[in-house]
Amino acid sequence: MAKPINLLLIEDNLDDEQLSVRQLRKVRSCGWIEVSRDGEMALTRLMDPELPLPDLVLLDLKLPKINGLELLHRLRMNARTANLRIIVLSAPDEPGDVRATYRQFADGFIEKPVMLEAFVAEAARLGIVSLNASVI
Repeated sequence: MAKPINLLLIEDNLDDEQLSVRQLRKVRSCGWIEVSRDGEMALTRLMDPELPLPDLVLLDLKLPKINGLELLHRLRMNARTANLRIIVLSAPDEPGDVRATYRQFADGFIEKPVMLEAFVAEAARLGIVSLNASVI
């Protein structure tokens, strides 16, 4: 059996958070799912050397305190977090978001709300889950 993947979801909208967590729990290889509700909270958590880094970060762009693009930039500039796998989440009505996230070296992009198929496809593309045995 594959090692469970641990996720950090950075999402300030409670409805989007609940839908995302419900979808992610369907992934068989999913370990823990932790949620940060703003960019500052997420940055503090990810920079804490006492806490393990997640295998994957799902990052909303429209966040309070530190927005998603700024957070992505800071994570990529720090040695501890530079190689984190980060998939950006954004509403489909923001076409410039895709280009902006890849300029900041995001590993992937999923339109919100997070749908199981889109998540599994991106995670499989990154080698985090297997397409064959990933969904319950």
